[in-house]
Amino acid sequence: MNEINLYLLDMSYENNTSGVDRYIGSLLAGLENFPFIHVYRILFLSGNILFHKEEKRKNYTQAVIPMPQQSDEIIGERYWFQKYNEQFFPLVKHLFENKPNRIIHIHTLNLIAPALYINSQIPCKIITHLHCIPWKDFYNKNPKKFNQLYASYYLDDAQLPDKQRFLTNNCESDSYTIPDKIICVTHCAKDFLKKAMEIPEENIAVVSNGINDMENDTAGKASKKRSDTFQCLFVGTLSEGKGIFYILKALRKVQAQGFSVCLNMAGMCNSSVRKQIKEEYGDLQVNVLGRIPFEELQSLYRESDIGIIASLQEQCSYAAIEMAMFGLPVIATAVDGLDEIFTDGVNALKVNTRFSKVFGLSVDTDMLADKIIALIENDRLREQLGINVRKLYLEKFTLERMAQQTIHVYKETINGKIKQ
Repeated sequence: MNEINLYLLDMSYENNTSGVDRYIGSLLAGLENFPFIHVYRILFLSGNILFHKEEKRKNYTQAVIPMPQQSDEIIGERYWFQKYNEQFFPLVKHLFENKPNRIIHIHTLNLIAPALYINSQIPCKIITHLHCIPWKDFYNKNPKKFNQLYASYYLDDAQLPDKQRFLTNNCESDSYTIPDKIICVTHCAKDFLKKAMEIPEENIAVVSNGINDMENDTAGKASKKRSDTFQCLFVGTLSEGKGIFYILKALRKVQAQGFSVCLNMAGMCNSSVRKQIKEEYGDLQVNVLGRIPFEELQSLYRESDIGIIASLQEQCSYAAIEMAMFGLPVIATAVDGLDEIFTDGVNALKVNTRFSKVFGLSVDTDMLADKIIALIENDRLREQLGINVRKLYLEKFTLERMAQQTIHVYKETINGKIKQ
């Protein structure tokens, strides 16, 4: 195979690990066994970073590019973002020069502008990676707008409104229409691109996230010693969009039925949410752990009785994949990527969401409570779900599978004509 020079462009914040950061780390590990791919990571970093830094890592070169102060405002203005591109490109130009088969793989939609600027100087192929569907983040930022778009997309799909309604910034349209290829992590994201953005199907590939296997004992859950208190686990940012308050409402209903349950919540939590949980759900056994080292999280995956994912919008959830990897029985909402990942009654239990044009999208907490009680009372069901979800991980969400499929997309992209 001819060599490929791969440039991973991503944007991050200092001292913060996002799902994209998780993906980049996994992909870099997955590419180690493919020496014909030469990898360069160009990381645009916000924080107390003043100077450009370049270093050789184990199997790739990393260039850290400081983002300017008030970067959000600059990104939103085409003129100033262009000026920024003119300043950063000389710092990385040497990484592109005199190299064949160049691919720029962007992981933040805003980075289409730097990718296009690089391409104007040194022709490359461009791939956009759609890790999330941007308009769905309005659930946390602007619930009214989210519910309007939700109704337009899911309830009035016979005549979708102007696709501009679903665009969240100036860069998003370019990131869909200009690249040579788009990689989605779910089929529902692919459907969004085809249906709402009118992107041709042949320009879209679906590659699920994958992680390296850290659990080999598939029988561990069956022999787990039961305690008097049923242990539930939530992993992720503690936010409205992750459905944490629906979980708490359901647990209150479970507790009212006489069951002793405890919820451990691992993930970023701001002070206002922490305060709300303490004040409104002080009657429940809830441990807000915050961000914890992965070694501690592994112990929680192994020692918990079930995992609960009650998101109102989710793509290819790392929490879901990790729970599957550790053979943890899962209860998940039947939305977006979660609905694709799990099969109800086979490798997870699913909970319905409900939509009202008055109250918006919500989780059926009665159904969620019933599912929790079903797993408390049925050891055999819990054991079988754990075994089956572990099989699901091995079949569909390993790092090796993700790397192989991603490389296939790279090869397809190289075989096309480079856009000038």
